[in-house]
Amino acid sequence: MLIKAKVGRQEWTSAAGVRSREARTAVQPSDTFPVGGQLRTMLAVSIFKLADEGLLTLDDAVTTYLPGSVAAGSPLTTRQLLGITAALPDVSPAQADALLGRVVEQLRGSPLEAVLRADILTPLDLGATQLLAPGSTVPDDLVHGYIQEGGETVDVTFPSAPPGVAPGGLVSSIGDISAFQDALLRGRLLAPASLIAMKGTVFAEYGLGLDHWDDRCTNGSYYGHAGDVPGYGSVALSSADGNRQLAIFVAYPPQPLMTQPSALSLEMTGVAQVALNSGCRFQFR
Repeated sequence: MLIKAKVGRQEWTSAAGVRSREARTAVQPSDTFPVGGQLRTMLAVSIFKLADEGLLTLDDAVTTYLPGSVAAGSPLTTRQLLGITAALPDVSPAQADALLGRVVEQLRGSPLEAVLRADILTPLDLGATQLLAPGSTVPDDLVHGYIQEGGETVDVTFPSAPPGVAPGGLVSSIGDISAFQDALLRGRLLAPASLIAMKGTVFAEYGLGLDHWDDRCTNGSYYGHAGDVPGYGSVALSSADGNRQLAIFVAYPPQPLMTQPSALSLEMTGVAQVALNSGCRFQFR
């Protein structure tokens, strides 16, 4: 488990556990984790950069940019893919992310990993973050995750994912994800209008690539995202001004594969929100 909290200029980081059941090396605060749905926010940044450059319109059908990617005549738009995918028939969050990634690759003419590096990772010096794909070098500090399969404990860490577990995906450190959210919410990555659009309306439960939680310190919202993939859970929240942040990465106790988000993931988001709200009186600068 990794936890990082920030209030103003004060930061606290904690690490507990081991990187793998075999090596038993102690987890370090800088170690990397598969962070699942955290990718959605980075995809949104790249999509909005394309829109700011006039290369994409959010309300155009996805087939405008990816002919044949969905059923002919489908009205599915990029804006819908960035929103709450539960409201879309036959489109899971993973499928939405895959389509968004293909749109980015098509319009940039480069692999998604290279685009994310140019749009986000290099400008912010996020050296621990990468998009793993077949042929990628696995970081030595990647924390292993496990599931229960057929009564046995199975390692799902890239590239050894068993059938039913999608290999690869975004891996990052708790420091990188916190720095990314801070830069995004302070306006260092997007034009003001695009950041406002990402956040969504005041009473929305979800914006475009950004989730919302109640910030009782300001009567506003925390912004961020949760990530839930087999073996791992993550959540990262930040106040609207980036002054207060909390991120939690967890390698789950081994459990069978599930089609719904892990109950632990839901508990993590609740704990993170309560923890941030309990610190309203701490306004260090």
